[in-house]
Amino acid sequence: MQEIKVLVPEERIAEFYEMFGRWLAGPPREVSGAPSTAVPWQDTEGDLELAKVVWTKFSQRARDLFGVLIDSPEGTFSGEQLASDLDIPNGKYGVAGVLAWPGRYCAEVGRSLPFRYEDGPVGGSGNYWMTPEVASLFGKARGSVRP
Repeated sequence: MQEIKVLVPEERIAEFYEMFGRWLAGPPREVSGAPSTAVPWQDTEGDLELAKVVWTKFSQRARDLFGVLIDSPEGTFSGEQLASDLDIPNGKYGVAGVLAWPGRYCAEVGRSLPFRYEDGPVGGSGNYWMTPEVASLFGKARGSVRP
């Protein structure tokens, strides 16, 4: 990894960390700016096998976070709420950090992140949720893989 230092206006530091965390969590993009070739998850046997592969790579903290989303399909959770409920340090920024590696693992199998995200107000946290179909898929993967 390459260390990069940037200057950020003091009043925008929180916004910078949130943006950077979302960028880390997302699948890699082509340098040309073309959209990623990652496809959405579907509740199929093929995607179940892929979901099992990525689930085994998740850290325990990522498994706990995804577990909340799996167990409450279409329930929305702010970054602050997830951090508080799961004892994730650094609040919403910690949540974005927890999602960085799962984003890479999903990209490795050609799939998008299995949750949805919507930006919140400037300086506030966005919301995370999972559709019922994807929650069902990852619930099956979670249940079939030993911790």
